[in-house]
Amino acid sequence: MSNLVKQTRRTQTERSDRTRKLLHEATIALLMEVGYSNTTSLGIAKRAGVSRGAQTHHYPEKIDLIVAATEDMFHAFAEGLSQQAVQLRAGSISLDDFLSRVWMRMLEGDWFYASLEIIVAARGDEELRRRLQPAIFSLHSRFEAIWRGTFAPVPGSDVDPAVIMNVVMNMFRGMAVQAVLRPDRTFLQDMLKAMADLLRERVEPIVQ
Repeated sequence: MSNLVKQTRRTQTERSDRTRKLLHEATIALLMEVGYSNTTSLGIAKRAGVSRGAQTHHYPEKIDLIVAATEDMFHAFAEGLSQQAVQLRAGSISLDDFLSRVWMRMLEGDWFYASLEIIVAARGDEELRRRLQPAIFSLHSRFEAIWRGTFAPVPGSDVDPAVIMNVVMNMFRGMAVQAVLRPDRTFLQDMLKAMADLLRERVEPIVQ
């Protein structure tokens, strides 16, 4: 195979990757701004700045876009979480810092509120629910691997760190929902501190 053919194929792949990335970002942005029911394939293509033909070439239906963008978003959130966990294990940040950073990613990023839109939609859409379940299971498995590799039970306890940290994540989700109508940062920080105190009673970071 000539270098010209290889370069052409690489360029085509790069363009396709770029188009998919733009479509994913536009999908999440619209989910955040107008909600699932008002997010359309045409609206996504316009927001992404790509042609309708390019959009349908990669993702024929809206659900294909939603699922692909959700998987991409989940992967990015898990990657960020993994990086924070590495810093915690290295002793670069404290447990309080770790919790605060995870919380702020959830509160100020797109992961939670976009996924909330999708979860609510999936409740009444069997196909969407079926297509998203593998991504959800994969995300949770990755979370649990991070938790078990980052936290250990305190002496005298046999609690599974993955269970405790899933409780923490669910508390974060509840706090994020509450913050929509009660954006009281002081109150939220007080809850975050209380959560850290409760967490220390059950698990401790594995410092390497």
